[in-house]
Amino acid sequence: MELNATPLLAGLGMSVLDLIQVVEEFPRQSGVTPILSSTMMGGGPVPTALCAASRLGARTVILDRTGDDWRGERIREDYLKHGVDVSFLEKEKGKRSTSGTVLVRRRDGERHLLFDEGDFTPLSEEEISGEVLDQCEILHLNGRHWPACLSAAQRVRKRGGLVSFDGGAHRYDTRYDSLFLHVDILIVAADFADRAVGSGDRFEQIEKFSRFGPATVGITDGICGSWFRFPEGSHFHQPAFVSPRLVDTTGCGDVFHGAFLAGVLRGDSLEGCARFASASAALSACGLGGRACLPTREEVSDFLASGPAVVSVL
Repeated sequence: MELNATPLLAGLGMSVLDLIQVVEEFPRQSGVTPILSSTMMGGGPVPTALCAASRLGARTVILDRTGDDWRGERIREDYLKHGVDVSFLEKEKGKRSTSGTVLVRRRDGERHLLFDEGDFTPLSEEEISGEVLDQCEILHLNGRHWPACLSAAQRVRKRGGLVSFDGGAHRYDTRYDSLFLHVDILIVAADFADRAVGSGDRFEQIEKFSRFGPATVGITDGICGSWFRFPEGSHFHQPAFVSPRLVDTTGCGDVFHGAFLAGVLRGDSLEGCARFASASAALSACGLGGRACLPTREEVSDFLASGPAVVSVL
């Protein structure tokens, strides 16, 4: 990797090829469900966060592995389309890449995911580029490629870089507790928080996560918005913005992470990062699939300047 003065956001995660299909209602039993429309694109929490950050002007690189099948090629092409460096996206011969089928309910954009992890070998500690780990300003991960991701976080932290963790819904595992000790920016989904600390009070959950040591702790909860803790201990709530044209909520949380980290790289305040991320997520819901409507920085700024409505949750 060439030396570059622009701060680098590196992502260590699982690259997915998503088939997104719109349906009237989710299937409840055996039968036939008509598909109203469909599209195919790259997906995955960390990968989509990188694509979102790249669209917003950040320099990004993916650390991952796929199979050598046609899905892997489509995944690679989609990264390139969004400006993500694929120099360290490995390919394993004779293996199947990760894929998913996302069913999107037309009336509200809610989704149901069918997931195939593929059969490629996760990256080992030795296979993760030390060059990238020694150059990146931020390493963004979600626990994939375990336990190599733990050593990667330790290496970045040791030299003074930042580590960001995305705790996705249905993804909590007790082994991640050891990883949290090496994380600076810990933002998790409400489901992850509920499973991890067993309480529905968001600020109480934040305080429990903060004991692991991250400077920034946040919890996201869709239309209910997000909750954050300042380093000195105070809290704030960032409301969700109303999407100008709600089509699909796939990837909104991933876009939130990417936009938040783009703000961190720019030196924005914590509140500024959260507001910018919330707006970016709302705009991304205007298209089918997590990457169809990734906004530019100018589009997000214009949206915020327009005085967008916030979601009212009773």
